Amino acid sequence: MKALIHIGIPKSGTSSIQAFLALNRGALAAQGMLYARFNPIHGSQFELPVTALEACGDTVGPELERRRLGFASRADQSAYVGRYRDFLDRRLQTATQSLFIASSEHIHAWLDTAERVAALDAFLRQRFAEVQYLVYLRPQDELIASSYSEAVRRGASYDFQTHLTKYNRLNHWARLKPWRAVVGRGRLHVRLTCRDALMGGTLLTDFCAVAGIDATGLRQPRRVNASLSKGEIALRRVLNRHLPVLGGDGRLHPLYRLALVGLRPLAALKPGKLRLSPMERAAILAEYQVGNEKLRKRFFADRDALF
Repeated sequence: MKALIHIGIPKSGTSSIQAFLALNRGALAAQGMLYARFNPIHGSQFELPVTALEACGDTVGPELERRRLGFASRADQSAYVGRYRDFLDRRLQTATQSLFIASSEHIHAWLDTAERVAALDAFLRQRFAEVQYLVYLRPQDELIASSYSEAVRRGASYDFQTHLTKYNRLNHWARLKPWRAVVGRGRLHVRLTCRDALMGGTLLTDFCAVAGIDATGLRQPRRVNASLSKGEIALRRVLNRHLPVLGGDGRLHPLYRLALVGLRPLAALKPGKLRLSPMERAAILAEYQVGNEKLRKRFFADRDALF
């Protein structure tokens, strides 16, 4: 069996891809594709990056994800990886499909060194005849606004201008360096979320084309994990300063959820999404121009500009 691993990046349509795979798991199996999530309550397949971290002697960093996965200690993480390894090996022993498909934006977010990338690749290559990786890159000016929404959703209370200077993980060229070093261009498929770069003009159509999926008759997911409106960002920033955001299970704290539902009509007073000014957009793209040009030359020589 071969494998195709979608590694993100975060806020580039990963939730839509994961929802599509989950909705059509049975139909995909009939097409010869195995989509086997270790824990179906999560969209992102945390099991893959966590396995790599464990192999490197590292632990999951973000508290939110540790709570979601039930990791109160390092031993919990080790046990989780052992259970996943057994789960996957059992599935592969009986599977008749020819392609294993997985998706996790946390692969790109957490496996940021060559050692970590190599650990995941070694784990997969022990089990599959060939392993290919797929990543979608989103323009930095779009990514910064979307990432701010996600930061507020996770409990941040700082303003957008602070985020502009705080969030510096937008250098796609630098972030792909360990993947280029370990995997090489031959096994790394780099795609853009720009409409003119997507086959059929949509993310899911493009994903299906790359994966070899016949999308005829397959179910299409509703939009998931959409960015917050300006009003909800303002509301959550206030709540984040005064209420516990998360419960012990990594989900919204009941008190926070109650306040959010009760005050949500106030958020409706500020509709619309957060937008950058033309000057802000130009400044962000200019900051990453050098890396974007390197990516264009390496992967998209037929384009006049990466974005």
